Amino acid sequence: MNPFFSYPVMGPASRTIPSRSKASSRVQVVDTRPCLKHHTVLRLESGLEAACYDQLIANPDVLEIQAQPPKVQYFDGLGKLKSHTFDFLLSMRDRKRVAVAVRPLERVRKWRFDQTLELIAQQMPRSFAASILLFTDADVPRPEIVPHAPATLLIERARELGAPAVSPAHRMMLA
Repeated sequence: MNPFFSYPVMGPASRTIPSRSKASSRVQVVDTRPCLKHHTVLRLESGLEAACYDQLIANPDVLEIQAQPPKVQYFDGLGKLKSHTFDFLLSMRDRKRVAVAVRPLERVRKWRFDQTLELIAQQMPRSFAASILLFTDADVPRPEIVPHAPATLLIERARELGAPAVSPAHRMMLA
């Protein structure tokens, strides 16, 4: 056995992702950044969460990413006690913590989710997080390019360059 190899550990999560759902997908990513003690497996609920994760790990100020952190309780506009589980909890280099909610923009508009986040932000304990970040599909720069999939980058680069001129003799060799 290789003495330099270690298996990744499961990242902490306050809830498990349902095994069957028509509304979401299951995505697992392994955080291999050198600032971590161990490679960590994070379980995500959607492709949009994976796109958000890709952007979060690109930020050098993000030291730790926890998927599905503990839920936060708050009172809604009618005074009813509710709870919300954020998608990520970030630990930043400046020791601040940021709670991240990931939602499709259509849902944010339809259900006025941004107003719900404002209520949560007003009532959220500062020991949990100092601020809240809302990530939507409008924040994904180019969804067809996934940074951790080199083949996708190659295909996109080939599209930009255009089809190469191939002689009839080479076409026969390629066929």
